[in-house]
Amino acid sequence: MKTITRYKMNFILEVLMSFVWGFGLLIFSFVIDPARFASSIGTNYFSFLIVGIAFQAYTGAAVWGSPYEVQSELTTGQVEYTFASPVKMYYYMLSYSISQALIGTVFDILPMFTIGAIFAQNLPSLTSLLMALFSIILTFLVLSQLGVIITCLLLIFKNVSALNSFLNFLFQVATGMLVPIQFMPKELKALAFVIPLTHGMDLTRHFVIGSNTIWSIEVEFSALVIFLILLTLVAKFSVSYVEKKAKIEGLSLA
Repeated sequence: MKTITRYKMNFILEVLMSFVWGFGLLIFSFVIDPARFASSIGTNYFSFLIVGIAFQAYTGAAVWGSPYEVQSELTTGQVEYTFASPVKMYYYMLSYSISQALIGTVFDILPMFTIGAIFAQNLPSLTSLLMALFSIILTFLVLSQLGVIITCLLLIFKNVSALNSFLNFLFQVATGMLVPIQFMPKELKALAFVIPLTHGMDLTRHFVIGSNTIWSIEVEFSALVIFLILLTLVAKFSVSYVEKKAKIEGLSLA
């Protein structure tokens, strides 16, 4: 019990998330309107779902690649040696996400997108594939900045496993990963709009399986670019703060 409650912020979030997950699953029974299903995404839900599952795995690589590696270094006491290296910590953290993303592209994105396109019975053109690739890269860059920010939070609070649960809930429930945003009430649509993953996934689905976008293509691409700029600034500021903290207090688990 002492191990669980040692990191108080993490413990509180873990308890809260157990209730949030139950509530989130409950509201799906009220917000889904089967009559609008076909007109929203077409009759092929399998293709819609397979792209969402691919993004679920890809998101884990982009967002959690860096935190998991740094968590290991923090546990073994190697993290302070890492901060003493000549490599800029921002790019060091980013490199973990990039390596995991390359693995995710080969083993998650490409196979599942191929299956989704086949079952959609509408193979995308070369232009559509290039646009889908651009959407994926842009989304990855945005999520990687979030990964850097979470890594910095890990170095400050020492444990962010509850944040993992919260983000998984948010990504699965409020981004249209498994259930179309078109089924959601206006409040959830507003929440979905401020989550970068929503736009990247929606654009990719549009170009790969021909589904309707939630907002216009121009709006969604613009949103991703804005998110990239804002989160990059926050990520670099966070790394700078942690570097200063490391010089003064160190980064041990104690």
